[in-house]
Amino acid sequence: MDTATDMSKRSANGTLRAAALAAALLGGCAAPPTAQAPQIEPAVGSTPTASGNFLAALHAQRQRDVAAAAEFSARALEADPGSLEFMLRAHSSLVEAGRIDEAATLAQRIVRVNGGFAPAHLTLAVAELKSGLNDAARARLGSLPIQGINRIVHPLMLGWIEMALDRPAAAIIALRPVQEVQGFRSLHDYHVGLINELAGRFADAEEAYRRALEGDGGAPPRLIEAFGGFLERRGRSADARALYTRFRAQSPESPVIRQGLRRTMAGGPAAAPPAFPAGTAAAGAGEALANLAAAFRQDNTIALALGYGRLALYLSPDEASSLATVADILDQLGQRAEADKLYSRVDPASVHGFAARLRIAENLHESGDTNGAVRALDRLAAERTDRIESLMTMGNILREKERFAEAASAYGRAIERLGAPEPRHWTLFYMRGIAFERAKNWPAAEQHFKRALELQPDQPDVLNYLAYTWVDKGQNIVEAERMLRRAVEQRPNSGQIVDSLGWAYFRLGRFEESVPLLERAVELLPEDAVILDHLGDALWRVGRFLEASFQWQRALRNKPEPDLKIEIEKKLRDGMPALATR
Repeated sequence: MDTATDMSKRSANGTLRAAALAAALLGGCAAPPTAQAPQIEPAVGSTPTASGNFLAALHAQRQRDVAAAAEFSARALEADPGSLEFMLRAHSSLVEAGRIDEAATLAQRIVRVNGGFAPAHLTLAVAELKSGLNDAARARLGSLPIQGINRIVHPLMLGWIEMALDRPAAAIIALRPVQEVQGFRSLHDYHVGLINELAGRFADAEEAYRRALEGDGGAPPRLIEAFGGFLERRGRSADARALYTRFRAQSPESPVIRQGLRRTMAGGPAAAPPAFPAGTAAAGAGEALANLAAAFRQDNTIALALGYGRLALYLSPDEASSLATVADILDQLGQRAEADKLYSRVDPASVHGFAARLRIAENLHESGDTNGAVRALDRLAAERTDRIESLMTMGNILREKERFAEAASAYGRAIERLGAPEPRHWTLFYMRGIAFERAKNWPAAEQHFKRALELQPDQPDVLNYLAYTWVDKGQNIVEAERMLRRAVEQRPNSGQIVDSLGWAYFRLGRFEESVPLLERAVELLPEDAVILDHLGDALWRVGRFLEASFQWQRALRNKPEPDLKIEIEKKLRDGMPALATR
């Protein structure tokens, strides 16, 4: 068994997603992508019924296919237009699918039947704000109780509706309940800043922005972008540059900071500052809804987040940040085609443009067109010679497809763009080392692992990979053991790293010492076929033959790679060969 190869598959199986596109004020936890839902069609010759379409809508929702869920929910309602349950489900599905005008028409029917259904009122208020019916929107939301999620949503919307009525003082008063909700004070201060800036109260706006920056949640890119843009628009480029420089260490690859520094560089060509994200009251309300979409982008509230994002786009259809946020949510749901439609609408010149095009390329790969993805990434790399992410992503997808020599080449092109590598670039050398090792070029791999450790000494993943391979090759044994001990000290609960140290002892003939470590590794990763096989080997060498056979059988049940499967079956049949005598 090629243990170094197998270990590399386990230790370097990271995500391909190179950029987080939700650039709103508050971030959420990403849900795992799911497969595209199949298109559901009624059986030939059948008559669609309310219940049949309702069940189809439920299935589409479980598959996270928002477009199909909206279509089947609407069909169910057509078949039974008096059902309140169908109305409510169709409303939410239409909003999530971005069919807001239809959702608003349905919302009018809902509030006549159930006047307390807040989501319908929110849809109607958004539609009224967009149409300039500001008094109606204010009366609608102002009459509803402030409870649950509406302690945040309704004050934000009321604040911007007051601004649409040219009442900035009332707008700021309307926002007050938001700051009383734990974790949302910075969001409150951010929108106070936006409202004051729109009203021309610049000193008050600056004070609010600065309060928001000092919030408990840190300084998200959207807030840095807004305050930096404010300073630039006020002609204070030096202050804006100081702001971007202050947060550069926190987010060195942030496009907000990179572009801000480029714009405000002393002696550089004049560049237009970023557009004000709340140039109108409707745009401000859209910004608030996009912020909420990012804040609630967690698995158990993903539908809520998508709904807020769709309403945000209804108010500001071309806002790059909102487009990126909603596209990213759809990507989380596995709706790659729908996500790509929105990614393609993101202004390439915006801070979100590069990341959006990167995601389109990644989605080509995830949809099975790796060659198309590589071509798209190559074009992006040629256009943006100041960025390495497209080349890193190219390397990642080629490595995933086991095109290791090509992956090493892509990583090499990225390294050439670095200039003087910084400690944070260790991963690039590590990944290129893996690609070289899998391409059977150990000297180049070893060189890159050592360079990664120069940049980030004692990094446990690199220690693990390099030392494990040394042991497997019978090289630098004393140093390898020391390195693996350091790795285990840092990651005592990493099954792969504990396994590496145990396997190193096994390869060194220290079988009794290897058993407890490999048993611990199996406790941490009980379904890893490689680790189970290692434990079986160690148990056999210490004379625990029945237990060894049991672990090998467990390894077979956990779908080992074909070569390992053949080797395990041979050991179950014949046992392990006797050790050579010296």
